Amino acid sequence: MAENHKTGLVLLAAGASTRMGRPKQLLRHQGESLLLRALRIALEASFRPVAVVLGARAEELEAELAGTEESASALIVHNSAWASGMGSSVATGLEALLLREPALEAACFILVDQPHLTSAHLLELHRQLERAPEKLGAASAYEPALGVPAIFRKGLFPELLELHGQKGAQPLLKKYKDQILSVPFPKGKIDLDTPEDWDEFLRNETGQAGRAGKGEK
Repeated sequence: MAENHKTGLVLLAAGASTRMGRPKQLLRHQGESLLLRALRIALEASFRPVAVVLGARAEELEAELAGTEESASALIVHNSAWASGMGSSVATGLEALLLREPALEAACFILVDQPHLTSAHLLELHRQLERAPEKLGAASAYEPALGVPAIFRKGLFPELLELHGQKGAQPLLKKYKDQILSVPFPKGKIDLDTPEDWDEFLRNETGQAGRAGKGEK
């Protein structure tokens, strides 16, 4: 798949995972950390450049990526203000993209803890936005409202670069809701914030694998 240098991507991975009690970026599923999985999906979507924003326990997370093929294709960015909330990571990541590619037309933002994210969904966001040039962006639709992954056109870059606080890009999704495309992603509501979330995800994955196995017999 040809690389798309008009749309960059930011992987937001700077949080401290306080509710999980350990870095959720390093939780492993099918032999792969959530951090590396998210970066792999980002790169598969062909958006370039790709920036990974780190903050809490950045050294551990950099060690997880070190030497991988994926990390060689990404910008690793440190957000010194990560404790102030996701908004500063959005701004830090976008700033890194624009330093690498000043002519960027749009930017996509994804999280590390949505285990059902696929590159196909990211490409669908982009496809639908391309078909609606009058829109400012495209966001994922799941309960209770729009959320990330989301793509924003460059008209919103100035406001994205000014973000701070805990809510990330949510204020812009609300402010411009009539100008943001809604792209269904029902499983996007499943994120991994607590040990209970992680355990439930693993149970569901095991159950689905079991049902698939029975169906094959």
